[in-house]
Amino acid sequence: MSEQNEKLHKVIIDRSRCCGYGLCAALCPDVYKLDGDGIVYLDSEFVPAGQEEAAIEGAAACPAEAIRVEAPGA
Repeated sequence: MSEQNEKLHKVIIDRSRCCGYGLCAALCPDVYKLDGDGIVYLDSEFVPAGQEEAAIEGAAACPAEAIRVEAPGA
């Protein structure tokens, strides 16, 4: 992991729990993407600077609790 990435929030998803509601992507489309079946995926596991709050809100909105966001150093 690069030194820069060590300073970023990290997203962990459990695609097997995703039900395709899409709330995460609606709240934070820069982090959460939906595949053709509406299941969440990530382009990068690291949250871009400035998107931390939206990423956390998107994870919290997931009714299936399929997403968690870890703070740097966690």
